[in-house]
Amino acid sequence: MRNIVHLLLALLCIALALMPASAEETRKDLILNKTADSITLIDEVGRTVTVDLPVKKIVSSDYRAMEALLAIGAKDMIIGVDSNFHKQMPYFGLKDAAEVGIHAQEVNYEQILSLKPDIVIVPLSQGASADEISSKLKGVPVIVMSISSREVMIPQLEIMGQLLGKEEEAGKLIEWTQKYDKIVEERLKDRKTKDMPTFYYESMTDLGKKWLAITPLDYKAGKASEGCGGRNIAADLVINTTSVQEDAEWVLSKNPDFIILDCMGGQMTGPGKTESDVQNNLTKTIESRASEGFQNMTAVKNGHIYLLSRDFISGPRWVIGHICIAKWFHPDLFKDLSPEEINKEYLREFQGIELDGTWAYPPAK
Repeated sequence: MRNIVHLLLALLCIALALMPASAEETRKDLILNKTADSITLIDEVGRTVTVDLPVKKIVSSDYRAMEALLAIGAKDMIIGVDSNFHKQMPYFGLKDAAEVGIHAQEVNYEQILSLKPDIVIVPLSQGASADEISSKLKGVPVIVMSISSREVMIPQLEIMGQLLGKEEEAGKLIEWTQKYDKIVEERLKDRKTKDMPTFYYESMTDLGKKWLAITPLDYKAGKASEGCGGRNIAADLVINTTSVQEDAEWVLSKNPDFIILDCMGGQMTGPGKTESDVQNNLTKTIESRASEGFQNMTAVKNGHIYLLSRDFISGPRWVIGHICIAKWFHPDLFKDLSPEEINKEYLREFQGIELDGTWAYPPAK
């Protein structure tokens, strides 16, 4: 049921994002009322939440939502984070922010209450328990808002801009994202389906999972890889599901032209990793699956197997992953775009940092 609700809300968000309307008109269906003293909004699972204004203190138990909040200038408001934020995103700062729980698993109610936040943001996976969480927090407004996937990013950024008094900053980030999204769309608009390569997108390589095929319904990786000029071999498996556990035989039978391995845990790709580091990780991955026939697939033989960091799929940088995939599929159409340089641009302009690393390999140069 939760998947159905999310899918319906996502479709609404997509429609709102594509409407040729002003920002205020775009928000009107998700922001029910706003006065000088409060704002009433609809969150990602359809809950109606009223928040007193101004918001000065935020707790986010969703580390993926944190990147978007920081990108729109909310750093000084954030007083509590989940443990994954400090483990996986220490380069964004906030080392003194209190840890208020384990991502999508535990909430430290006593700790949050001691911080006296104005709002608490929880991940989509805790949407079903958001009302219970709010009750245990003695009525502190709890908002389910991932701000981390392509299909809901723009409407949710607009909501957070209004909620936090960061309309201008949110607008700048939206404009940046739309610019690159539209470039990909424009250059691939005349590409016929029969001329598109096939691809297999596998999730959570860092966590040791294998043959977990991402479908187009997946609200992060699935959506980010859609519209890149390729045909997802898992598209026929879609029955209201975001991923399907398959086996080597199924992938071998499809023999995709491209293979993309999504690295979620931060051990194989990302900050601090050199190209040599990631190349070695890819080689080891291929070798570890030799007994399953991995090396016999067309994609592997042709060198069309890639590691892609979840950082380039989730959050504002989803559009960089989008460009990576489009450029891997159709390099001649995107010679002038460098995902590496676009990432540097984003980190400099929206996060105020310089950060070395390798988020995609082989790089889409």
